[in-house]
Formats: sequence, C-alpha cells, structure tokens
Amino acid sequence: MEIKCNFNPYYNNYYDKPRITDGRAFFGHIPITAEKTADIFVRKPVAEKCAAGFSGLISKIKNYVKNYVKNIQHTYDHKIVFALIEKELFGKNSIDSVTHDLDKMILYLLGFPKSFVSKFHRKHSVHHPESGKQPNLRSMLCDNIASSPAFKPEKKLSLREHYKTCKELQNVMGFQVFLEKYNYGENLNFNKIKDKKKGIKGLCNSIALGTAGLISSLLILPR
Repeated sequence: MEIKCNFNPYYNNYYDKPRITDGRAFFGHIPITAEKTADIFVRKPVAEKCAAGFSGLISKIKNYVKNYVKNIQHTYDHKIVFALIEKELFGKNSIDSVTHDLDKMILYLLGFPKSFVSKFHRKHSVHHPESGKQPNLRSMLCDNIASSPAFKPEKKLSLREHYKTCKELQNVMGFQVFLEKYNYGENLNFNKIKDKKKGIKGLCNSIALGTAGLISSLLILPR
C-alpha cells in the first residue's frame, strides 16, 4: 500500500542569492514560492513481513500452551504413581494421595510459570526438606520413589544413589532409617505399578485410591 505525500509549496531546497547583513554575505535557506509542486510516494512495510511477525507470535503462544499442558499432565501422572506406590507400600492410602502436589496443579491452572510453581511448592510442602517444616517421612518416601528413573526417565539416579548425593535428604532426621526399613522401595514391582497407571485403568485406579484415601483419612488419622 502506498501513501501520497505533497511537498510544502512555500519552501524548496534551493539556496537563493546571498543576503548581505552588516557587510557580510549570508547564505541561508530563504522561503520562496516553488516553481512547481511535486508528489512523492512512501511505501509501508511489506505485508508479508507483518504476517510473518504475527505468525511467529502465534507460534510462540502455541508452544507456551503446549508446554503448559505438558507440565499439568506430568504433575497429574506423578500424583497417580504416588497414590499407587503408597497403596503398595502401606496397604492403604492416606489423605496424602489426594493432596500430594495439589498446589502445583492449582497454580498451573491459574497460569503461573513453572519456575514459580516449583519454587513455591518446595518451600511449602512437608515432603520436601527445603520447606523447613516437620517432614512427613511417609509422603517423602513415596514422592522420591515416584520420582525415580522407573517413572521419570529424565532422572538418572535411583533413590538409593540419589540419597547418597543429596545433603538435604541426609539431613532429614529419621529418613535414612525409614528408607532402610522399606529398602528404598526396591522391593516394589515397578512394572505392576506402571501397568495400573496406564490408560483408563490408571485413571480409575487413581480416582478409587484417592477416594478411599480421603474416606480413610476422615476415619483414621494418617501416620
């Protein structure tokens, strides 16, 4: 698209004859009537460039949403595994199977970025030593087993190996004894847990276990 612009008819770019001021010649820009007017055309930015910029913005938004959904799904899958592990280890579920990482789910749904969600969660959750709160050893054990390479391929160390290198966990009083009592979760059938997690069966299991945990927690205080 082109925009038509006119020159000012009262000015031009020529220098007239020198003006004599106080005996000195002065060459200045003197307004005179232009012999003719002229038109120029200014071209706006190419439409394709505008379209490309808009397309790039849309692409960034799509990637952001895609990663956001992935974070929510990742947290939800972890909650299912946590509930299944607690059931296998202790024979029943506590309220922890319902509330575990629930703050992360809510914060993600409210639109908070992953960096903030992770920092907030670790600061306020009793299964993370960073919180400085009285630790829930049962929840801490299940969370760490659920975060092992068997369920999170991005993790490289087993719980036993991770504990040897993690000073925060080593400083949690009584946690080592708890780990040894349950053999770092290594007696669990991980394949069985993963099978229960899959598809509709996993969804039904998580709902059933969560509901059972909520009911039992109302009748019996969780350990």
